[in-house]
Amino acid sequence: MLRVIDRYAFTNRLRDVDPAQKSSIVMVTILLCLLLDHPRVGWLVVAWMVGLAVWYARLPWRVVVAVVGSELTFLVISVISVAVSVSLTPPTASSGVWSVGPFWLSMSSESLDTAARLLSRALGSIAALNFLILTTPLVDLLEVVRRLWVPPLLVELMMLSYRAIFVLLDTLERMVTAQSGRLGYASWWSALRSSALIGSRLFVETYHRSKALDIALLARGFDGELRVLPLTYRHERRLWVIGGVMIVSLLWARWGA
Repeated sequence: MLRVIDRYAFTNRLRDVDPAQKSSIVMVTILLCLLLDHPRVGWLVVAWMVGLAVWYARLPWRVVVAVVGSELTFLVISVISVAVSVSLTPPTASSGVWSVGPFWLSMSSESLDTAARLLSRALGSIAALNFLILTTPLVDLLEVVRRLWVPPLLVELMMLSYRAIFVLLDTLERMVTAQSGRLGYASWWSALRSSALIGSRLFVETYHRSKALDIALLARGFDGELRVLPLTYRHERRLWVIGGVMIVSLLWARWGA
């Protein structure tokens, strides 16, 4: 999934739009989603961001829905613990009570309201971040960070850490392919043994590759800052208009509806 996101971040329609413009719209949207604190606002943010990603950025709807859907599944599982209370004694004030062995499960209207607000706020904020991630490569996000006068050392650590993730994935894929070629997953026990072997060697191999990258950077005169040619971006006026309409709609969903 990480490679899919990275690929579409480089090939979408908003790739050359100034990342500061996209970041500012997303940050304002997240702030409104958190501050307005209403389920209608959160779900409206999800609709706006999915629509912008599919219609305006020309991203495949299956990819956008898959990303948001996976996060929605995780959030639903998380908020269940907010909506449902578990105790060893029968609750007194609850809308619904169930007995499961020695445990009592209870649910109230207040807990359901809290869970709904939490789910909508979290999903709305994540959908906004998904729009930024799916339309903006890391190199562009780092350009925004540089404009904020973040120390160059932290910027380079972000870049190298992101690179290390792909090094880890490449190493894992090569090891899994090698084990598959040796019938390492032919049975349950062989699959367990192959997984143990991969786990014992994965981080060692990744460390060696990262060390080789460090030596290569030092050999090329790396002094703590990777200097690259500045990129040219364009400003999308229509995106500002859409952002303004979206903000007005969020305020209307909170107080006008």
